[in-house]
Parts: sequence; C-alpha cells; structure tokens
Amino acid sequence: MDGDENRIVPFLERHMGWPSVASSVPHLDHWRWKFLGNPLGFHLVCVAERNGEIISHSASLPARIKIGQETVIASQGVDLVTDPAFRGHGLIGQTMKCRNRIKDDHSVALDFGFPNHAAYQLSLMKQGFQDLNITMLQHRFIVDTKLFFSKVRFGSIKRLGYGSMEAVRRSLRRSIDLGEGVVVEEATKIGADFDRLYERASRDFDMMLVRDSGYLAWRYGDPRAGRFIIRTIRCDGQLAGYMVHKEEERDGTRFLNIVDYLVDPDLPHLHSGLINDSISLAKGLRVETILCCLPKGHPYSKSLSEAGFRSEVRYTGERPMSVIALERGGGHALMETLKRKDLRAHIMLGDTDWV
Repeated sequence: MDGDENRIVPFLERHMGWPSVASSVPHLDHWRWKFLGNPLGFHLVCVAERNGEIISHSASLPARIKIGQETVIASQGVDLVTDPAFRGHGLIGQTMKCRNRIKDDHSVALDFGFPNHAAYQLSLMKQGFQDLNITMLQHRFIVDTKLFFSKVRFGSIKRLGYGSMEAVRRSLRRSIDLGEGVVVEEATKIGADFDRLYERASRDFDMMLVRDSGYLAWRYGDPRAGRFIIRTIRCDGQLAGYMVHKEEERDGTRFLNIVDYLVDPDLPHLHSGLINDSISLAKGLRVETILCCLPKGHPYSKSLSEAGFRSEVRYTGERPMSVIALERGGGHALMETLKRKDLRAHIMLGDTDWV
C-alpha cells in the first residue's frame, strides 16, 4: 500500500470529488492521515485495477467502540466508488470482499455507518445491515439572527473560512477563569487526563467510539486532519470536559460546528461553561450560527436547550441521518445491545468522516 496513494487519490478526486471535507490540507497528506495514520495501526483499503489503472475503490476506518460493557474493534465504511466506465461488473463487491478479509485478520467485530439514501438501501437489502433507529438531531444556536436569515442557504459544505480564525487564535491561548477553580482554555496537549475523562464519561453511554488520547490526537490534533479548535474545561486543575469545534462555510453562511463534546458526569454544572465559551468563540469568529449534532434524548441536549439552542432532525441529503450496523462473525450479542429501545448512544459529527 505504501506509495499507492499517489494513484488512489487522483482516482478518488476524479470520480467522487474527494475529499468530501473542505480543507486546505494537501489531499495526499489528508489521505495518509486518514488511512495510514490510524492509531489502531492498520488500514482497510482495497482497489480493483485494469492494466495498472485503478477502476474501483472500497475503504473503511477502523476504531474501537464501546457497546454495553464491552469494547470491540469496529469499522466505518467510507469512499466506495467505481469508475463509471466499469460499473455493473460487481467490482465494488469484489473490493468489499478484499476489505472483509482484512477485517477478519484484525478481529473487526462490527461494521457501522451513516449512509446516504443509495447506500442505505444497498446496506439493508443486500448486506444485512440493520437500522439502529437512532434519531439524530441538529441543535442550532443563531449567533446573529439578522445576518443568518439574510444569508442562509441550504446546500453542500463548500469551504472553510480561515481569516477570522486567525484573528482570534491569539485570544484562544488565554485561559478564562470562571471562578471556584474552574478554567476554560485551549488544549495544547492531549494526554492521559483525556483517557481518564473518557473512562468517567463513558459509563453513561451504551454506545460510543473510544475517545482516548491516542484517538483524539489523531482525529483532531493532527494538522493533516484539518483545522479544529479544542477547548477544555478544568476544575481545580483536573480535566473535566472538552468541546471540539470546526469552522465551515455553506453557501455564504458561516457555521461553527461542535464536532465532539464530553463532560465528566459528576460535574454537570460545567456544561454551561463550555457552551458559553462556544458562543463567545462564535462571536469572535463572526459566524452566524453554531451547530451540534447529537442523538435524540442525549443527556447533553438539556444544557444546549437551556442555552438557547433549538433542535431539528438532521438530514443526510434528502433523508434523515441514519445509523446502521452489522455484527460480524455470526454473533448477536452486540446487536442485541444496539437494538435496545433505551440505548444510550453518544454519536457526534466527528465520528463520521464528514468533517
């Protein structure tokens, strides 16, 4: 695989407008981060070739996931595409079989995804996936009402706005003392305190990607992933929570996406500190609105609502955002947990490859 990205990336650019993430990062560097840099140490990428030219591509992103009291290796399908001149010959199926063999070699126990309409139908009807019936809500805080409603248009994300971010970056480095030992500041290092926070926070959820320091440093701390702002809240010097933000622009309207968010369940009063900091950040960046995607019934939703966020069903294209899963190896225990009506899921936009 080493060096193959020099052929893979142009193929993906040509046939699917890759990457879907708007970024100033060179595409080769982004691909190497996404697949070769994964902290689990292996990649799930397969291609079909004809006369030395790539004509089909399938990939997945491996990650550790907590389901109930168990932690397993899972994979999220991404970047499936075939050259239009060679469609109808089962090439995607062949590359997926290749990908599945690699999954077996690494004991991948679960496949999951957030499909568009076409992938949803294919996954459920032909591949055995099940819809987890998780309703994903988009929580919205309008920072500048007049400007937002004069400019908002709904469409695909086009590009990142960097100018305003540079203007406030120096101010982000300053700590904000909220009193009583509580401080909000930008994360300069992702270390063992993030591991401890995950262990405390994960007990409130039945389903969530493992957000340990290795994963977070790869997902949000590597410049090749794109530009993220990681804000932490500390109580008496101990990490008690964080929010990860990404600035985006869609049809001329600028957004601040809260792509990841975790708070110590023993310190629920600290939610307001992070949320208010996010609003202040948005005002400093002069964006019109803040977005935060969470499952319906998520315990963090109450704090967002109290701060003035309003929620609506989040869509992927023309259909509501769906979460699908398939247990591998013939077992049923994982899906029995995931299909529970009272499932407590922690899913955010940063769990996808959309940001």
